Amino acid sequence: MGPRDGERDGGISSVTVDIAMPTYNCAAWLGQAVESILAQDFTAWRLIVRDDRSADDTGRRLADWQARLEERMTTLPDSGARNLGVTGNYNAVLAAATTSWVMSADPDDVWLPGKIPRTCQAMRRAEAEFGATTPIAICTDAAVVDGAGRTIAPSYWRWSRLGLTRIGEAPRVAMESVALGSTMMMNRALLDAALPIPDAAPYQDWWLALVAAAFGRLIPLPERTILYRRHGCNETADPYSSALGSALRRTVTAPGAARRRLRKVVAQSSAIAGAFVERYRSRLDARDVVALECLAKLFSLGPLERRTTLWQRDLWFSSRIKNLGLLALV
Repeated sequence: MGPRDGERDGGISSVTVDIAMPTYNCAAWLGQAVESILAQDFTAWRLIVRDDRSADDTGRRLADWQARLEERMTTLPDSGARNLGVTGNYNAVLAAATTSWVMSADPDDVWLPGKIPRTCQAMRRAEAEFGATTPIAICTDAAVVDGAGRTIAPSYWRWSRLGLTRIGEAPRVAMESVALGSTMMMNRALLDAALPIPDAAPYQDWWLALVAAAFGRLIPLPERTILYRRHGCNETADPYSSALGSALRRTVTAPGAARRRLRKVVAQSSAIAGAFVERYRSRLDARDVVALECLAKLFSLGPLERRTTLWQRDLWFSSRIKNLGLLALV
């Protein structure tokens, strides 16, 4: 007798997954994003969308998809008065999810074949090992492409110089996160612990990864599951440095610009650290509280004290190049 379906597919044949997709001014890419989800060899999903008062044709295109997908798509109403912004829009679609496992999707990215079953299998293994009551986030690598789909970098992690060795430490994840929104799956325990995402959090995926690292498991899969599109409308900036030579050239030729860029990156780390310790202080390890508080108030310190604090509290990026810039420019 051969294996049953549930055994053959890693026990995910009975799983239903909600896919949370907030939208804003993404008409040019929305169709390709939804088509890539439809092309997955996993069909037990529901797409939850909400448009944040787009100025382009996004709303009409969502209505067309709603008519096509019917019950497989849930369209949430907008506020009718104002934009919620990235975090508020994500809060809305994630709060509307009802399944045990939830994936997030940005409407300008393309999912590669096999993404859903591979991620589900990883979540199944993680919950079997750590328990379904443990907050868990699965994330993967991505290929980076431009607005026309041309390759910029074959690996988002390498392009961004992100390391995977210390992603279980909350202060390190507050400095930088390997989790890219469209690659992520969250279990119900993580969403219960993390929502609502505060406005002070720079990005929703960073906040979810930080909650998983602090109170559960942040699990990276070293494979590419999406085409991560970079274009003029991205909310996130390109990596601080992708090569030593270019980093040194920027620092020498335009030290003011390099310093402003790095300070913006560190300011985001400070913001998420402050919001995180404010909400979860009583649940955090005492050493993590001290480290996060130090990161949150970093720019209130003098230059020498800032550098000493980074060293004493082990507040580093995972890249030596970025850490050289941190010590030189912060």
